[in-house]
Parts: sequence; C-alpha cells; structure tokens
Amino acid sequence: MLSAALSLVNERGISTGLESLPFDEVIRAAEVSRTSAYRRWPQRGLFYGEVLTELARGATLPVPGEDLVVAVARTLAERADHLDSPRAHRDLVVELLRLSIGADFDLVSASPQWRTYRLLLASYQGIEDPVVRDAVTEALVESDQRAVALRARIYAQFAALLGYRLVPPLSGPDGFEWMSRAAGASMTGVLAQISLGDDSMQRARPMRAFGSSTTASWTPGVYIVTSTVLSYIEVDPGVVWDRSRIEDILAAVASFTTQR
Repeated sequence: MLSAALSLVNERGISTGLESLPFDEVIRAAEVSRTSAYRRWPQRGLFYGEVLTELARGATLPVPGEDLVVAVARTLAERADHLDSPRAHRDLVVELLRLSIGADFDLVSASPQWRTYRLLLASYQGIEDPVVRDAVTEALVESDQRAVALRARIYAQFAALLGYRLVPPLSGPDGFEWMSRAAGASMTGVLAQISLGDDSMQRARPMRAFGSSTTASWTPGVYIVTSTVLSYIEVDPGVVWDRSRIEDILAAVASFTTQR
C-alpha cells in the first residue's frame, strides 16, 4: 500500500492533505483486499500520515552522485600528463565542477524527490495532526542529515583526487560537512528561484571563471554553487604533482573505477 501510494504521488505530485491520493485507488493499485487495507488502517488519516512520513524519509535535495567522483577519476586518467601544470590543473578543476554541477541542476530540477522535498519543507508545519507533524519533521531532518553526509564524503573524495584541501581553519570530516551544507543550501536557493519561474538563473554567458584560462558557458545558478564549493577548498601545497604522484593517482583511479 505504501509503495503504491508513493508511486502515485511521484506521478501526480503531492499536497500535505494528499487529496490527489484516493484511498480506494491506492488499494486497487496495491492489489490488496479492502478488508486487509481497512484492518491495517481503520481510519484513512492514519494511512495518509504514514504516507507523508515515508515521503519525508525519501524527500531530500538530491546530492552529487558518485558519478562525479567517477568522472573526476576518469578525467584525471585522461589528462595525467598535464597535472603538473598549475594552469592546466586549475582549468580541469573548474571545468569538472561546471559540468557536474550543471548536470546536477538538470537532474534535480526534474526529479519528483525535489518537488516533494520543496513542498514538505514549505508546509510540514501546517500538518494538523501533531503526531504526524512530529514524525514528518523528524524524517525530514534524518533525510537531510543523510544527504549532507553523502555530499560531504563525495566532496572529500573529489578534493583528495585533485590534490586540494579544505581552506584553514576547516579540516577533516567536520570541514567537509560544513562545505556540504553550504553547497546544498546554495543549490536549494537557486532551485527555489527557478521553481518560481525566474529563468534568468538559467541564462548562460561565456566567461573565464575562477582562475580558469578557458572560456566556457556559465549560468548564474552553476556559477553560484561552484563559487560556494571553491570557497571551501584550495590547492594543497603539500601535494607535488611529480611523476611518482601521478603514477600513484593513476593506480588509485584504475582501482576506483574498476570497483564501480
């Protein structure tokens, strides 16, 4: 029943009252008997409360997938001979962020998880049943924490592969968690503006950005999030891109991409 309800919500969208989700239709979609359904949920409000809580558990701002790290690894392998050039190195970092963040925007803006997250975040406090409201609030917090942790881990891998570090005084897992929260907040804000119909956030212009020597097409949204990410990391002065380092990276990249 819950799986059928979630599928219908993803198709039709969501309201906090779940008016677009008739209980009898969910029963038919789940292919269960009415008797079983009403025995489990004698009041429809109980069922809708569980649906909202399940939606909150899965509703969060999607994070950069591990595809980002795989793309970094493969690109490093392709451009290994140029990693000892500071200019080529910076060009590579900026371009990887531009492409991956742009791809994330395309993915997130079209995802049902983003629509659900946005609506629940804006309206969960208006849920009348206090038990359901508390459950939805707790689920949203837990879901957001999982997203922050995953994003932080991916950014840490990204920085390590590219020879970057957190800008002091930040360091370690806590520093990448701060970075993750900042990047997530930036993306959420941009997506909120886009959802209001502000198409200026998607109008691209050519520029050489963030110290890159290459002109590329940037939208304001991608520029904002890239700026946030780069404000947290810098080139690690302890990393020397000599042949030994490059060969070690290539070996790590080969192992990394094979695992995936």
